[in-house]
Amino acid sequence: MNDRRLIYAAAFLRALATGMAGVLLGLTLARLGFSAAAIGAVLSAGLAGATLALMVVTWAGDRLGRRRCLIGLSLLGAAGGLGAAWVSGPVAMAAAAFVGTLNGMGRDRGAALVLEQAILPATTDDAGRTNAFARYNVLTDIGHALGALLAAAPTLLVAAGVAETDAYRAMFLLYA
Repeated sequence: MNDRRLIYAAAFLRALATGMAGVLLGLTLARLGFSAAAIGAVLSAGLAGATLALMVVTWAGDRLGRRRCLIGLSLLGAAGGLGAAWVSGPVAMAAAAFVGTLNGMGRDRGAALVLEQAILPATTDDAGRTNAFARYNVLTDIGHALGALLAAAPTLLVAAGVAETDAYRAMFLLYA
């Protein structure tokens, strides 16, 4: 598979997860009994982690290697998803959100997006550049929309007899 297709696939899957998390993160925290302030703190921790990751890849991404940074960001995101699935306290959840750069906004604006958009022009010629970015953006928009739709899955799981906490946990395991 060529680099552009790998970028497209990774961006689509990340957008799917981000779209889902944008809907589910606040709901999950509320279902766990978090106060509005605690929910805000967890969401802020995720944004702070995303900001730090963005600064690191902006300043050191080329030196560290773009591919290595993308792999590292993917592993951190998976760790954040696993943390969100298994922890229940506000401090631990905020730590998981920070480390995993969990995004409660529903749109991907993180470090991986910046790296992918820096890599994408090198995967095509000048004439194909606009088309490459258009496809990238269409795939991420579709991923965000399908992810938001996927956020309805806990309701279906609960209707099928799965405990509500387990239904939300399953979604963050899928995110990871």
